[in-house]
Amino acid sequence: MRRTALAGLALALGLVAGCSQARQAPSEVPASAFAYSDARKDEIKDLWIQIRGWRVEMGLAGAEPNRALKTRMTRTTPVSALRRVCEPPPEPSPSCTDVCNLAEAICDNAGDICRIADELADDYWAKEKCRSAKASCKEAKEHCCGCEGENGHNPAP
Repeated sequence: MRRTALAGLALALGLVAGCSQARQAPSEVPASAFAYSDARKDEIKDLWIQIRGWRVEMGLAGAEPNRALKTRMTRTTPVSALRRVCEPPPEPSPSCTDVCNLAEAICDNAGDICRIADELADDYWAKEKCRSAKASCKEAKEHCCGCEGENGHNPAP
């Protein structure tokens, strides 16, 4: 009977030790893996904040893109296609040139945000920022294309 108790105790200690080791496994993930992800998210955040500022500077309806448009933006919608949604004015006025340059900058940032989001693979937050950036790119390009300058409708403030 004493042997059975000792065997049971040894078995219990082995199970506890095994569980303890299994719980320690996640701490073996290098901290650099988390730092990489955080640095990439910071880069997305910085690019996205720039887009928000440029939207306001262009006179778009708020710092955030249209919710319905944002919802329609898919992972497969390339930024390059959004750049071609319309034709900008052939000879833009200086104010329209500014609006169109801001639209190009917004689309550049959208491309960078989406590239980083793809690198982060399954990060929902990053993919949402990509969709928001794509929607801003589309709105900005349409704003550029509708610009008529100082003598006509001028969407820039």
